[in-house]
Amino acid sequence: MLHAGSKTRLKLRFWGVRGSIPCPEPENMLYGGNTSCVQLCFAGQDEYLILDSGSGIRPLGVYLEEEGIQKKGHIFITHAHWDHIQGFPFFKPIYDASNVVRIHMPEQESGDCKQVLTGQLTPTHFPVTADMLNAHIDYVTQSPGRQDYNGFSVSFMLANHPVATAIYKIESQGLTVIYAPDNELVPEHLAGNRDFRNQLIAFCRDADILIHDSNYTLEMYPNRRNWGHSAWEDATEMAAEAGVKNLFLTHHDPTATDSVLSDRAIQLSEYAHRFVSIQLAREGKDYLF
Repeated sequence: MLHAGSKTRLKLRFWGVRGSIPCPEPENMLYGGNTSCVQLCFAGQDEYLILDSGSGIRPLGVYLEEEGIQKKGHIFITHAHWDHIQGFPFFKPIYDASNVVRIHMPEQESGDCKQVLTGQLTPTHFPVTADMLNAHIDYVTQSPGRQDYNGFSVSFMLANHPVATAIYKIESQGLTVIYAPDNELVPEHLAGNRDFRNQLIAFCRDADILIHDSNYTLEMYPNRRNWGHSAWEDATEMAAEAGVKNLFLTHHDPTATDSVLSDRAIQLSEYAHRFVSIQLAREGKDYLF
């Protein structure tokens, strides 16, 4: 937890940066092999704030239990695809009776937040059932309008993705953070939807931090259209149009090795003049704002 008097307003850490499936092979360890999970630590905030519960939430839960300071918090899940919920049963705080956890997710086709998350906790899929979770858990089916919490606010718009998926906007300490790990931008030369793009640009306008899907390259994209993900080049262009200050590209494809991503990071340098910072998300690294 950051102290309220600290000059640092936010510490951001990626605990998972991959899409689709964990890929803990040696050739992926520089950027990381866990699936989507981000921790936001705002100054003066005594509750943890987590975005998504992919496999990266397991080591985050261990860290929170060992630290023992924050015993309650929020998890905002974008949608219920496996790479965003598969770590939930391994999050240690949900087994600790002294913890209070509020879990948020938009309504899904198969049900509300509680139905979706507890639906995977059945003997068919997992040895732990929902009644074995000892923490006080509040399942919140999140609505798009602005919701105010203790020290921060959250709103969302729907992404271009095959299922109902939130693009979250978190505001606290004078900072705006946008989280869009699964969102398909169709390049304009392929007759992309300008209305959606304009809506997204307005939603992200002048954001301090944007964390955005960059699963593909423009060369790869045509053969993966309608899969629900973006080319990194197009995500970068959209962010620049929106006046985003700091851009993190995430949801790396499991086939994108450290070598591939390091080459991509070099390519990002040609866009550096359009941002305060631009980089590929890396697991386990702290970013201070």
